[in-house]
Amino acid sequence: MTNNSLDFPGWALLPKRETNVSLFLDKHPEYDGRGVKIAILDSGIDPGAKGLQKTSTGQQKIIEMMDATGAGDIDTSTVVEMTDGYITGLTGRKLKIPPSWQNPSGKFHIGVKNAYELYPKQLRERIRKARKEKHWDPFHKERQAKISQELQVLNASLSKLSQVPFKSKMEKEDLEAKLEILNSLEKKFCDVGPTYDCIVFHDGRQWRVAVDTSEHGELEECTLLGTYSETFDFAMLTELDRLNYCVNVHEDGNLLEIVSNSSVHGTHVASIAAACFPDEPEKNGIAPGAQIISICIGDLRLGSMETGSALTRALIKVISSHCDVINISYGEHSHWCGG
Repeated sequence: MTNNSLDFPGWALLPKRETNVSLFLDKHPEYDGRGVKIAILDSGIDPGAKGLQKTSTGQQKIIEMMDATGAGDIDTSTVVEMTDGYITGLTGRKLKIPPSWQNPSGKFHIGVKNAYELYPKQLRERIRKARKEKHWDPFHKERQAKISQELQVLNASLSKLSQVPFKSKMEKEDLEAKLEILNSLEKKFCDVGPTYDCIVFHDGRQWRVAVDTSEHGELEECTLLGTYSETFDFAMLTELDRLNYCVNVHEDGNLLEIVSNSSVHGTHVASIAAACFPDEPEKNGIAPGAQIISICIGDLRLGSMETGSALTRALIKVISSHCDVINISYGEHSHWCGG
């Protein structure tokens, strides 16, 4: 009999029926991964992804987030103190400290990070295109059009003359040179991206982190985060990029680790392994009761390629976190043979 339903067959996203997973869970619903920690060694996981918020027993799904590649590391060893409600960041911007921030020591660790160093390749390309269309094209194209029009008018007037005056020749050459430079600048356009001040301080109980995505020092507009494994805090970098990130603090505040993801692959893998949709169980992963530790081994600086040092750090983390299962389904052509 033909099935004319227009509903998407969510149950078919994973071959749970073919592998008898569905039959097994029907017989043993409590054997769904609860009490098990799975380490996902991949490109990092989006902490805001649906299905990766809670386990089948209501526990936190992603309990630790780590970037083992070092791509998100920021030197925050520079320490400053507030003066008249402000500190000066490493970008040179004056940063206004919100009165609500509790900082008994009065010391702030500061660092700086280029946003493009946190973006996956496709997102970086999209943001570059959007920024160019907003900040470059309107002014550059307007100037090109103006110079082209002036040159056209001048050429039309000179064509009527039997002998072109020296001053007019110089004016024409000047306009042609301006247009050539504008065209050259268009070809050589390079956007280095936004650069954010990073602030780390201790509120008397735990480390707190703010990334000045306002780019004008209004820290009240920024989300204050704690270490992910302690608070499960995460935030979206900006509305334009919609990139979720979280943070870890090391070496007594001297090293900040911003954890994003180098591609969507890790979120995909984690969802297959352990996604949990309480209201739509047909979308569940294989072990909806399991908890996840996300370890990014795909280096953003190398096009998301994994490195030996990242794998070594990842395995150290797996052992110290007492993981029960390691999932690594990651590989691509190497950038350097034997590297």
